[in-house]
Order: sequence, then structure tokens, then C-alpha cells
Amino acid sequence: MLVLNCSTKLLILEKMLKSCFPESLKVYGAVMNINRGNPFQKEVVLDSWPDFKAVITRRQREAETDNLDHYTNAYAVFYKDVRAYRQLLEECDVFNWDQVFQIQGLQSELYDVSKAVANSKQLNIKLTSFKAVHFSPVSSLPDTSFLKGPSPRLTY
Repeated sequence: MLVLNCSTKLLILEKMLKSCFPESLKVYGAVMNINRGNPFQKEVVLDSWPDFKAVITRRQREAETDNLDHYTNAYAVFYKDVRAYRQLLEECDVFNWDQVFQIQGLQSELYDVSKAVANSKQLNIKLTSFKAVHFSPVSSLPDTSFLKGPSPRLTY
């Protein structure tokens, strides 16, 4: 586990995450906020640098916390290799398992892996909301060039 706190590396990470949209969007937003003043007191945890396979943003350990507030105790997750994410959860003290928290991410295996690790720690987690979104590659979108007409205008 590596906590990334070098401002130059965080800017590089932001650009790297942008190239992995839409799956990296939650972590990208957190890193972007860190790079612009860090108003939510977050930090970045990676499995390795610069060739990371999993990245998690979490509340800074030194920040004041409320153990029952799942909004401020939110984690954002993006992984290139789900095994690296699982390994971070199993082997490292990345999550504070003693508090209420939420895990945010846009990848399909996120819930199953998180639940499996929580179960191995004899903890119970609850799925409160899950929305699966499938984004089609731009090349597979239908051709709309034949639709001609006036440009839409907004009127207030």
C-alpha cells in the first residue's frame, strides 16, 4: 500500500484516470478535488506507482471523523485488476472497518469483492443502491448525420 501525497504525482494520476473514463469517474473526481485544495480532506491509496492496478480515495486518517457518517466516510474505488483491489482490502489497513462507510465505484465486480472481503472479516455489509451502466463505444453508436435541422436553442 502506498499513500500518494506528492502534488506532481497527484496531477499525473488525475490525467491517467481521465483516460480511463467512465469507470474511473468516482476516483477521478476525488483526485481532482484533492488537486484543487482538498476541501473534503481525502487522500489517495494505491497498490503501486506509477503502474498502479488499484486506487482508492478515502478520508485522511488525521481528519476528524464521525464513525456513523457514511457520507464523510466514503471510499471511491477504481481498479485495472480486480485482484489488486481485493489484495488491498485483504492485506492492508485501507478501510476503517470499525465505522459505517460507503464504497463508490463504477465497476461490476466492486460489490462482490467488497462483500467477500467483509464476510472473511466476519462483517456484514448491505447493498443500498446499485446501478449498472453500460457505455457503448462511440464507434457503435448509430449514424445520425442524416438528421438535419435547426440547432436547438434554450430560451428562458
